[in-house]
Amino acid sequence: MVTIGTLFYTLFTRLLLIIVIIFLAIPLIFCLVLPQQLLVNNQLFRIIAQFFYWFCIRFSFLPITYKGMQNIPHKPCIIVANHQSSFDIPLIGYALKNRLHVWLAWSEIAKWPLVGFIVTRNAVLVDATSPVKGLRTLVQAINTVKENPWDLIIFPEGGRFTDGTVHDFFGGFAAIAKKIDRPVVPIKIIDVNKVYPPKSFWIYYHPITVVIGEPMIMQSDETEEAFKDRVYSWYMHDTKE
Repeated sequence: MVTIGTLFYTLFTRLLLIIVIIFLAIPLIFCLVLPQQLLVNNQLFRIIAQFFYWFCIRFSFLPITYKGMQNIPHKPCIIVANHQSSFDIPLIGYALKNRLHVWLAWSEIAKWPLVGFIVTRNAVLVDATSPVKGLRTLVQAINTVKENPWDLIIFPEGGRFTDGTVHDFFGGFAAIAKKIDRPVVPIKIIDVNKVYPPKSFWIYYHPITVVIGEPMIMQSDETEEAFKDRVYSWYMHDTKE
């Protein structure tokens, strides 16, 4: 049941978000017409993105705790995170500060109004309708980031899950890590599913914890499957509340 508090909290935060989007609309439109290479490196777009992440975190008025911020390395890396809500996007973006980054996103996100359009301009879209198309996505992601000092952000579960558990990972991130020789930084987002579940209009007040693990490097004698399992095990054993 939706309480009066949830009603006012939802309407107030959504109103603030609309005001900010209107404020950012003109400079954002200017940035979004740029090719992706120029867009990601564009200083104005970086400022807009970081302001948006900061605004979502600060003006959600939620008690959000970040643990392990010091674990994000100075060099480009692959960010791997569990996925429960669209609010995961500003939670991770805020942690990256002003770092250059692109997202590996499912093609379905392109159907989302406004947010989908913006994210897809700063993302490599995954088409999982066939193994061949999925492989092409990996090749595109590798080619996109290997020559650029960009972080690549991946949700390896392949969808959003609201049961509070971390589901099995797809191994694409391990293949990319092997090809471009970059560390993987695991991030576990806890309880955001209780704040803004998928397809929900309502936003609920609840604490959120974001745990950032130490960088993990794929060893020369380690298979992609073994590395994927090692990263996944971190979520099971090292991030208990």
